Amino acid sequence: MDFKNKLVRNVLCCYLPIVVLFVVIRALSSFGVFAFLGKSADNVLTIVIQIGLLLSTSIFIFACLRGSKIKEIFKFYGFRKINWKAILLAVVIGIVVYFLNIFVSTFFNAFISMFGFKSSGGGATTEKYTVGLLFVNILMTAILPAICEETAHRGMLLKGLSPMGRKWSIIISSLLFGLLHLNIEQVFYATLIGFLLGYISTICENIYPAIVIHFMNNFLSVFMGFSRANGLGVDIMFTALDNWLKTNFIVAVLFMIVVTILLFVLLMYLVKLLFRVTTAKRVQKVQTEILKDLTKEAYLKDVQDLQEGKMPNDKPEMVPFEKFDKLYVQHNENMGYMSELDKQLLRDESPFQLDKISKIMLVTTFVIVSVITLFTFIWGIL
Repeated sequence: MDFKNKLVRNVLCCYLPIVVLFVVIRALSSFGVFAFLGKSADNVLTIVIQIGLLLSTSIFIFACLRGSKIKEIFKFYGFRKINWKAILLAVVIGIVVYFLNIFVSTFFNAFISMFGFKSSGGGATTEKYTVGLLFVNILMTAILPAICEETAHRGMLLKGLSPMGRKWSIIISSLLFGLLHLNIEQVFYATLIGFLLGYISTICENIYPAIVIHFMNNFLSVFMGFSRANGLGVDIMFTALDNWLKTNFIVAVLFMIVVTILLFVLLMYLVKLLFRVTTAKRVQKVQTEILKDLTKEAYLKDVQDLQEGKMPNDKPEMVPFEKFDKLYVQHNENMGYMSELDKQLLRDESPFQLDKISKIMLVTTFVIVSVITLFTFIWGIL
């Protein structure tokens, strides 16, 4: 089996068991099998799913299948150095995504409610929402998913499926990210966020912005819940706006469309800035090093010509693309931007076609998560 097919096969061999075990755990939980854990059941299961399944399988099992060092796997997934400007931009993008998420989920939930779907709503709780509980929820809902889910989807899936092409690796990893929530209410906006995070991870060649954006979106959701429960007033503006919009349906629709468009335009601008401070800056740095090499080479050639009694060539020589490309790859390696797997992918220029076993595993994965998600829609109607 060629390198590309083996890479994709290894990824699917890791992801399919993640899906199966995740579904089994969720099913057992719904039947009360883990009731003996008491109030800590949700947190224990979150740790098992996020760290035990998503993170550990994506890193350790994948590394074993590839026969690679853990350090190389992290580098392959895009865990590379990132500057503070990129982090700040990712934070702002995360805030914009949170507000976009509100509008998109509102539209989608209104759409599925037309078919008779009733939201579970999560149910009310008499437990006091303390600061300690807030930090626990931030850990379980924001920190762990941001790290573990992004490692699995924008790391292993996105990079591991790259032989299929950038477009298909983003589409497949995003769809599976959305469907793995196993909830019809979350699948639409989660898939859209997945597309955005996949695109950002690809153009920035770095997974950290996706982790930060994912964290900010979930963190704001948790904090707003804490604010409502404790009457902090942070959500007063949203409550007042919601009450006003409910009494003005046409105005509400127009308002949401206009705000969504404005937020989307702002999001695209911020993503462009993020690209400039990550990939564009890195490429410029690599090109500077290449220019130094070429200048040094030209200088040494002129010195050699003088020593041999020849006149130096005043006209600059054209650098062949193959030579420039070789220097570009070499400097990327020297500066730590490429893993061993990246280098092997670059060297393998053979056309890629998904083998039969990999196709079966991929289709099976989609069928499992799609069926469960569809059932959540049916249960919401019944």
